[in-house]
Amino acid sequence: MSRNEAGHRRSGAGARNVALALLPVCALLAGCSDREREPADAAAPAPFVSPARQGEAARNADRNAAKLAYRHDLTVGLAPERVAPHFAAARDRCLGEADCRLMLSSIRDGGGTSQPQAQVQVRLPHAAVAGYVAFVTAPLPGEAAGDVALIEQATRAEDLTAAIADTGRRLTQLTDYRDRLTALSQKPDNRAEDLIKIAGELAEVQSQIEEAEGRRRGLDERVDTEIVTVNFRTTRARAGAFAPVQEVWARSGPILGESAASALRFTVASLPWLPLVLFAALLLRLVWRIRRRRAEPARTRSEP
Repeated sequence: MSRNEAGHRRSGAGARNVALALLPVCALLAGCSDREREPADAAAPAPFVSPARQGEAARNADRNAAKLAYRHDLTVGLAPERVAPHFAAARDRCLGEADCRLMLSSIRDGGGTSQPQAQVQVRLPHAAVAGYVAFVTAPLPGEAAGDVALIEQATRAEDLTAAIADTGRRLTQLTDYRDRLTALSQKPDNRAEDLIKIAGELAEVQSQIEEAEGRRRGLDERVDTEIVTVNFRTTRARAGAFAPVQEVWARSGPILGESAASALRFTVASLPWLPLVLFAALLLRLVWRIRRRRAEPARTRSEP
């Protein structure tokens, strides 16, 4: 063995030793970088995702999956003077989007002891639900984060699988019956009265087909979209130990009017009973006088 070959072997062995020594260091650095990324990933908040959107991939993969129609009910707490602006913003947001359908919008101003409240109901595709919910529960420009409170949130699902399957089977039967009637009407040996009966039956079947198709479109729309109902309610606008006193003082006029109305109602309701009360009082007085007169002779005889 020559000296050059021995030197090459020693240099190769040294390189392998250095590589083996660096492997634990590389693994340690990789573990540190993974641990540094984990808190950052865990700190990211999870956005609102509709259950229908979560199951969309599963439905695409499985055509026999349940057909569900989702409804979301939200209750948002606001100051009394902020109900109207939030109602207008939620309504205009839906009116400004092409894929949003405004189904209901109502507002009631606070009068007397009642507080203002409003309601907006919209129908949205699955992909637009999260954005709309985030908008209606967020503060408007100029408001603080604590001015808007999501008091209640509920999600309901209605299973329309059986209804859609029944409608599909009904459509198939009606379509097959229409095709057989059409083939029957094309026979050359049909009489005039037979053709009239077939034409009437075809018109009736076609009407039933259109009705079933409309029902099927309505069911498909309920599955492909979601209904979001937002109720805007007032929360206590004042804070502090004397907040209840301030609220009562602010509504002292209506409270006084309601109390006066209650007193008048009691007086009017008591009028029919007044003669009976007077008659009972006179009867008691008469009984008392009779007993008193009977007691006087006995008292006189007992005296010496």
